[in-house]
Amino acid sequence: MKKISTITKKAVTLMLAAAMILTALPVLSAPSFTAEAASVTGKGKINDSYVNIRKSATTNSASLGLLNKGTALTIHMEVFTTATSNSASSRWYKVTTGSKTGYVRADFVNVTGFGSTSAVATDALNYRKGPATTFSKLGTMAMGTQITLQLPARRSGSSDIWYRAKIGSKTGYVCGDYVKVGKSIFITKTKKQLKGKSTLAQALLRNPTGGGDARIVYTFDTSNCKKLFAIKGYKNAKVPQGFAFTGSKYYILYGMAAGQSIVTYSAKGKRLDASKFSFCIGHPNGITWDPVTKMCYIFKGNQKTIYTWNPATGKFGKSATPYSSSGVAYDKETNRLYATSHTGIRAYSTNGSFTHMKLFSRCSHGFFHYIQDCGAGGGFIFHGISGANKRSTNYLDVYRAKDNAYLGSIKITFGEIESAVVGNDGYVRLLINELGDDTDYIWKTPLNVNELK
Repeated sequence: MKKISTITKKAVTLMLAAAMILTALPVLSAPSFTAEAASVTGKGKINDSYVNIRKSATTNSASLGLLNKGTALTIHMEVFTTATSNSASSRWYKVTTGSKTGYVRADFVNVTGFGSTSAVATDALNYRKGPATTFSKLGTMAMGTQITLQLPARRSGSSDIWYRAKIGSKTGYVCGDYVKVGKSIFITKTKKQLKGKSTLAQALLRNPTGGGDARIVYTFDTSNCKKLFAIKGYKNAKVPQGFAFTGSKYYILYGMAAGQSIVTYSAKGKRLDASKFSFCIGHPNGITWDPVTKMCYIFKGNQKTIYTWNPATGKFGKSATPYSSSGVAYDKETNRLYATSHTGIRAYSTNGSFTHMKLFSRCSHGFFHYIQDCGAGGGFIFHGISGANKRSTNYLDVYRAKDNAYLGSIKITFGEIESAVVGNDGYVRLLINELGDDTDYIWKTPLNVNELK
């Protein structure tokens, strides 16, 4: 897929009209974490005689009184008065001593101890020499990294809360928007909450992570999955690459060098129609149905173009996206499009603008693999991968959009996985490409998204 270089005046007019209509639609927030203020304080003592405690963090501020050497302080916050320096003369502490609360310059305070509150990074995160992005970067930590918050901090004139934090053996400042108090950012079900759920659901909910190495928790085979119906190519298009589900229809995407088409089936498996592509997109990887825009979206592997298809008119189009992707899926619960690639899973807005909202990590299977299409539903994302031998090595990786958690992987033994959708009953369906002629099948699995909530 090629990035669009020009947009016609007519297209711009249509886009503006669509934007006016879509402003009335509810917009849900992207998967993210809520920033929270940590209750963490330090201790210190005045190191000189006749030190002013002031109303604000500046020598021009009114004095609230004089403090003697050795006066004990409770430190509530560290305030930096410059955008780049962390010298003691350019920092102040908000303190309490007796009945007075005010600010004392840091070079008049001996800190005897910082607070200690466990927290975790909710995204890939830089830590710096001071509480703003203007300060030099000391390092980067991965999502899920355990840190210790020592004291709230902020840049003078800013309301953004940062923290002085301990990251391993190092100390730096981290933005409060990307840390969460506690030992994990992921939602883990208790034994009581898991009681009564299937073995599969329990295995997926027991140990959510931020990615890392793949964890095989279950196997799909012909004994626990059921064939729903056969699908067949159209003319020269014989290899299925993905499918979408509207609730009443399946749109099966075919595409290889020999030809491309979208074949429509009823929910019960009756073939209804076939639409020949109006342009060659080579080898498409995935398709999804967006009930907000009433459009299907199609990605070709690892390119920055998303193709559109309007089932009502049969018309095709295309638009640029900021990142290369392969699989694509719409989730009603989060009202987001999810696109998968080797870099991770990206969330996009569904108003036709394809605004990038979030990136979270994928698990690693530790071998060469092909990125297949993905599915989504009920707040969960299902991503298919195939090994070098597509017929024997296939997995379905399961992610939760709410907290960006990887729940586990399911091995698939009966063919090459191409795509996944969630049916009206909550059960995940798979499109499996089988070895042989141009007849393949839609399978119903024992995985139900309602059990994962």
